[in-house]
Amino acid sequence: MSVQCEERWRREFGQVGKWKSLGGVIRSLWPATRNQKMTKRNRRTHSPALKAKVALAALKGDKTLAELARRRVFAPARIAVLRLLASQAATSLENTRLYRELEQRETKIRRLVDANIIGIFIWDFEGHVLEANDAFLRIVDYDREDLMAGRLRWMDLTPPEWLARDLSQWIPQHKVTGRLEPFEKEYFRKDGSRVPVLIGVATFEAGGNEGVAFVLDLTERKKAEHRLRESYEMLRELTSRRETAREEERKHIAREMHDDLGQHLTALRMRASMLAVQFGKDLPALAEQAQALTALVDNTMRVVRGVIASLRPAALDAGIGAALEWLAAEFNRNPRTVCRLRVQDENLVLNEDRAIVLFRVVQEALTNVARHAAASQVTITLERTPDSCVLEVRDDGQGFDPLATRKRSFGLAGMEERVLMLGGRIVVVSSPGNGCAIIVHLPLFHETGDATDMIYT
Repeated sequence: MSVQCEERWRREFGQVGKWKSLGGVIRSLWPATRNQKMTKRNRRTHSPALKAKVALAALKGDKTLAELARRRVFAPARIAVLRLLASQAATSLENTRLYRELEQRETKIRRLVDANIIGIFIWDFEGHVLEANDAFLRIVDYDREDLMAGRLRWMDLTPPEWLARDLSQWIPQHKVTGRLEPFEKEYFRKDGSRVPVLIGVATFEAGGNEGVAFVLDLTERKKAEHRLRESYEMLRELTSRRETAREEERKHIAREMHDDLGQHLTALRMRASMLAVQFGKDLPALAEQAQALTALVDNTMRVVRGVIASLRPAALDAGIGAALEWLAAEFNRNPRTVCRLRVQDENLVLNEDRAIVLFRVVQEALTNVARHAAASQVTITLERTPDSCVLEVRDDGQGFDPLATRKRSFGLAGMEERVLMLGGRIVVVSSPGNGCAIIVHLPLFHETGDATDMIYT
């Protein structure tokens, strides 16, 4: 008997140590006054004639609720009955423990629901809201009277476009898996306005008709996202205007240098040449100084032409293909790296904004190759699709980590903004030791100003 009941008794009453008899354990569990009475009784019963004894007690705190004891020799039939009773008592103790654990868990769950940290409601597949906490009622702006009257249905709370998705996607998936990963949707408030929410749902049991939903109000988050998006769009617009103003200023400076400074340098050269012709025979020293002045003016004019070309190359007026050929030729003056150009359509015509953007991207990319890539070869490819043009600048250099470089690279950021302001996208593909490829997709026709961010791989 003690062997069969020992484990369950220990779990219930927490006794440890070696069991000599149930009587010894019973004495340790009873109050002191009860033990004194049992000690007197045991003196009368502990005799050589006593062959078996069993005692079972059910306690609650310091109180004895029930006792089962026998001091005489048990017949086999009675032993079977006692074993049955002991088994039932042990089962009762186990059930008591389980009920207590269940009650504790229910208390914890109820405390979570009543804390109103997050909206919680119980639902069924027919669209009813069976129970809800105050947090959920506040989200949808209903009161508990509406809930008790059955006026709260999650299908009625869901806007038509979201309900169609619920019925066609989420509910069939939910019936198979019993749960859904959290997803965003909207609910109607009582006044008809909408509230964005993040919701996660699960059924209580596999194949069941009821479940629980956890709902988080995303109103403040959406407002913050909207403000951030507006700030980002404003920043992008300012960047676009800055780049446009910069290009206009470059064009203006280049024109002024070509027209004014160029004319003055040309006139100065002509005067120096005339001095050499008129007075060179009589004044050899003057002729020598005039020739030196002419050489200095020629060198200055070359510098001015280089500055004008860097500000705005005249090749841009001949088209993007000619402008890229000029860039490749300038880059090939560096003997360490070979630049190859492949233009699919020599007659490709782009408006000035797109041509300048592609030109500046290639210019920045070639500058980075010359400074950092340690490449032996770089290839520029320009292709046209029905609705866009695709530019690629690829080198075989040492490569880099684009995500790490982006934080401190104004060059990459400048490329990105130039492309985004025309609705294009730019992809940077690189890794240490594997070179780099910069790919630009630029739409030929773009009016909305929409754009996507740079992609790094």
